[in-house]
Amino acid sequence: MSQHKKGLVASFQYLDDFCDAIKSIKGKPEFRGHEIYSPTSYHELMEHAEDTMGPSQVRWFTLVGALTGVTAGFGMCLLLDYDWPIVVGGKTAGIYSLPAYFIFGFEVMVLLGAIATITGMLFMGRLPNPRSWVLHPRITDDRFVIFVPDVMADGDEAQLLREFGAEEVYGV
Repeated sequence: MSQHKKGLVASFQYLDDFCDAIKSIKGKPEFRGHEIYSPTSYHELMEHAEDTMGPSQVRWFTLVGALTGVTAGFGMCLLLDYDWPIVVGGKTAGIYSLPAYFIFGFEVMVLLGAIATITGMLFMGRLPNPRSWVLHPRITDDRFVIFVPDVMADGDEAQLLREFGAEEVYGV
């Protein structure tokens, strides 16, 4: 979150309760703009994120990094072979030695693809974010949190989240 907002914070201990709460509040106008927080990724939560925000764009970073890596790996081998040819068995330098380039091309593809994926995750996740604030002290340990902006802690929304198994419900 880029700025401090007032609203309702509900923390859950169990993933099943958390997913049930998310499914129940989906599409309700009083929960518009809610945000969910998890200590790690779960496919149930990823399905919810894809439904609300669409598929992740990090895969395009990976594709571009991998294609750049395989091109750089093959290009580097070809240029080095033309610059310092090693003539073995009478073969000329260049394209005739192509099978030997696959290993290096693959390794550079994996390296640049991984670096691009990490960069994409940090960029698309807006990390690091020095203006972020902690909603719940155990959010990175073992708790799941729903933040609903512009909602009071003693309203009907808080009661609904308590019914789905929220351990703590408080306003910020």
